[in-house]
Amino acid sequence: MSGAGATRTAGLVRRLAPLALAGGAGAACRWSVDTHVNRLSGRTSAAASASASERRRSGASPWMPWGTVVVNVTACLLMGLLVGWAGDSPHSESWAAAALTVLGTGFLGGYSTFSTACVEGARLLLAGRWGPALAHAALMTAATLGAVGLGLSAGAALR
Repeated sequence: MSGAGATRTAGLVRRLAPLALAGGAGAACRWSVDTHVNRLSGRTSAAASASASERRRSGASPWMPWGTVVVNVTACLLMGLLVGWAGDSPHSESWAAAALTVLGTGFLGGYSTFSTACVEGARLLLAGRWGPALAHAALMTAATLGAVGLGLSAGAALR
């Protein structure tokens, strides 16, 4: 590899390594929070992965996937705080821009889980549990928007 190529590669690694590490840390925190909240709410991984008929037979039918709700609401609150604190358009070389990239894109990107929330909502629908599915969708939308709004306001006050 030429000197210029090695320099470009080293620069890319220096920019991506903190992002990747933060994303991994966020994913580990998501798993931990989700597992803890689901234990507290009585939703075990076995109940979550069981088919609808198995849940009906065993009586294990969690009303709401609370772990994912808590993860996404806290992620939105933290993202709102971060963006509110950083302002509208931080200079690309600023500390605020670095924080947005590493903490926002990296950590909170690894922590939050929109796709899991959608899968859990779809599973509720496929199990014929229309009420909980609609409540899940409404709760996720309202709570995450409220959390990000609260975070933006609080973050702006910290500037």
